[in-house]
Amino acid sequence: MILKVKEIEIIEENPFQNDKLNRKENAEILTEFVCSSSEPMVVCIDAPWGQGKTTFLRMWEQHLKNSDVPTLYFNAWENDFTEDAFVSLIGEIGSAIEALTNAENEGTAKEYYQKAKKVGLGLVKRSIPVATKVATAGVLDLDKMTEQALSSFAESVANDQIEKYENAKKALGAFREHLANFANNLSSENDKPLVFIIDELDRCRPNFSIEILEKAKHFFNVPNIIFVLGADKEQLGHSIKAVYGRDINVNGYLRRFIDFDYLLPSPEKGQFIRALFDKYSFNEYFSTKQADSTRYEGEQALKIFTELFDIYQLTLREQIHCCSLLSLSIRTTPSNHKLYPLFLCLLIVLKVKEPKTYKKFIFGELSPIQFIDTIKSADSSDVFFESNYGAVLEAYIVASRTNHYAGEELTAPYVMIRDSEDSTDNQKRRADRILKILSQFEWDGGIGVLDSLVKKIEVASRFSA
Repeated sequence: MILKVKEIEIIEENPFQNDKLNRKENAEILTEFVCSSSEPMVVCIDAPWGQGKTTFLRMWEQHLKNSDVPTLYFNAWENDFTEDAFVSLIGEIGSAIEALTNAENEGTAKEYYQKAKKVGLGLVKRSIPVATKVATAGVLDLDKMTEQALSSFAESVANDQIEKYENAKKALGAFREHLANFANNLSSENDKPLVFIIDELDRCRPNFSIEILEKAKHFFNVPNIIFVLGADKEQLGHSIKAVYGRDINVNGYLRRFIDFDYLLPSPEKGQFIRALFDKYSFNEYFSTKQADSTRYEGEQALKIFTELFDIYQLTLREQIHCCSLLSLSIRTTPSNHKLYPLFLCLLIVLKVKEPKTYKKFIFGELSPIQFIDTIKSADSSDVFFESNYGAVLEAYIVASRTNHYAGEELTAPYVMIRDSEDSTDNQKRRADRILKILSQFEWDGGIGVLDSLVKKIEVASRFSA
């Protein structure tokens, strides 16, 4: 049974056991780094959206806990519904306080937390706006007020605002003091800071993302608290521009709040797709196809996905989407039918990554040769199309719109290359190879398969989340 991919299980005693991207070393490096200083710090784990940041951060969170590092995980996107980021952050500490403490320091930690919470919530209470105060101050008749009276009123408003500012500044100092006592209490047992992981920051509303950044830096900037942000900094930059305007220096703005960046490495070529083939049970499915014409379909599917994911630089989420479409295509295809995985997987990748090219080809706006040239232009190394698999795929594309064996019309361009004195030996060998493949399509069923494959993909897309 081909199933929808499941979330990766994070095993408490060995959180990286199911890590298919070999990222445990990154976690160990980061653990040493965040535990090396008691000074307040903000670290950004930077990777494009869909590259597995959340899975890594959840694994690292458990790794930190196993290393006796007090750790909090906060999904900013899931808390984007709240009105005030500060309330969310201080509330997250309160909800996890029992997990952060032990029997000996729980009472003291709770006491410091409650003090910090009380002072902190006072900071976020909405004061009556000055404009409202002016508008309702005895229903003022400005025409009847003397210049002296207006001057006195303005002075009283200014004094009121200055007093509020001074009180807020004192309250902020008190909040940081209580929070520092709380963090020191947690750190005193094993001399390790509280690590506060904030994930999915780049998926939030622009205002909320920025408020999280600013509140984390201004309110929680105390010793023994390390903030770790999981975000695509490029997407975060778009949020900043949406709030402060397109001309803002994004890097300069972020540098005010982020002390260090850590670029999460991309997986090695083919690493993630092999893991997905296991997850979707593709290997098990293809192993049941023993007929000579279908025996190598699994190998072909893995090869074409590996090459195209690399050529088109698909994110991990996009790779999952492609495998989901392949899974659904399999489930809607009778078991005794050929799948034509090389051509099917190419169309799936283009459907996900290059939808305009996909639509132009299936609607006849690109000829097969133009379509081949478009794909080849994406592969700067041209290695894949020089391979045997590439030759087979090119033959499928050339024959894709033909419903019968077209003879010379189909083969003429390759006969010309094979027989031309101007062609290199490699070009001649490749053209001859494609001609041999095309000669088999009359009985192999490879001619005119485009419509059936597109139908599979479009049906699969109706199911896809």
